[in-house]
Amino acid sequence: MQSDKSRGRIADASLLRVVVDQFVERPAHPIGDIKQFEQLALGLIDLLDAGSVARVVRPLCFYAETPRTIFARLFEKGGACAELALAFAPSLPREHLLATARQGEPALARALAQRTDLDREIVDALAQRGETETLRALAANWSAHLDTAARRALLLAARDDVTLARILLDRDDRAIEPEALFLAAMRLERTGIILNACRRALSSGHMEIRHAEPAFVARLESAALRRDRDAMAALLADALDCRKERARAVISDSQGEALALALAALGVDPDAATRLFLCADPAIAHDVERVRALVALVRSTPQRAAMQLVAAMTGAAKGERDAPRRLNARDEGAAASAWRRALPRAETVRKFDQSA
Repeated sequence: MQSDKSRGRIADASLLRVVVDQFVERPAHPIGDIKQFEQLALGLIDLLDAGSVARVVRPLCFYAETPRTIFARLFEKGGACAELALAFAPSLPREHLLATARQGEPALARALAQRTDLDREIVDALAQRGETETLRALAANWSAHLDTAARRALLLAARDDVTLARILLDRDDRAIEPEALFLAAMRLERTGIILNACRRALSSGHMEIRHAEPAFVARLESAALRRDRDAMAALLADALDCRKERARAVISDSQGEALALALAALGVDPDAATRLFLCADPAIAHDVERVRALVALVRSTPQRAAMQLVAAMTGAAKGERDAPRRLNARDEGAAASAWRRALPRAETVRKFDQSA
């Protein structure tokens, strides 16, 4: 049987729901009615737990005549109430928002990242937190302006979070350089990214071609024959000077293009690349046309372009050292968006899809 206290809470929650529904169903209220609602609602909010309140008061966050004191009380109550207020309440003190962005609990920061009125300082504070869900929410907030620092933080995290990388690609933000997001890109997006990297590499002058050491290639082929992806990742990580888990992500790319670019960057010859693809992922090895397309990518991609792309994907220090001088600030945005313009025309797309 329910105790008197439990029945009282249920009655209070039902009463709060009724007064909220009645309040928001009218487009406007006299001042006296608003004051009366404010007193009653605040009293009931104080009596109930945060979860019960949050389930009832959500409509108030989208109602123009909701008193500001309601939002302040929801924020103070914490838990689900604070999350609701942070995400949707139209009126909260900026100092509360900034403090939450800097030091708030992860759930509150995630809720805050959904707001449409975030200023640059708050966005930057959220971007620097490094929490997966907060970064994803911020990236998915199309109204949030990402400055250079915020973009850099998100791109760095996206190397290890394919979901975040996909969200960033979907933003269609011309200031976001897509090379680091290659593993999350769809086929035509990858084509644009590769073509743009090739054009930039070819326009930057001649680069002496470097060839992979035969001993390294032999060890890589041996690991591929054994289907030992851990050994392959270790070899690639050492050769590229990057984290092992990022090298593993390159090897695990279901399309095989990331591995093809890594082989091109390291100077692995096409014959060895062919043997590697035939020993690698069975889904690729059993598709002759796919293997041919990947070997063609190894053969045709300028080494400088491949190095730049792999460095962006993996944070490879060697690729970063060998990359050409960065573009100046004025040209950076144009270079970042050029990959979309590099997408092939419809007739080229059809040929590409048939051969891939």
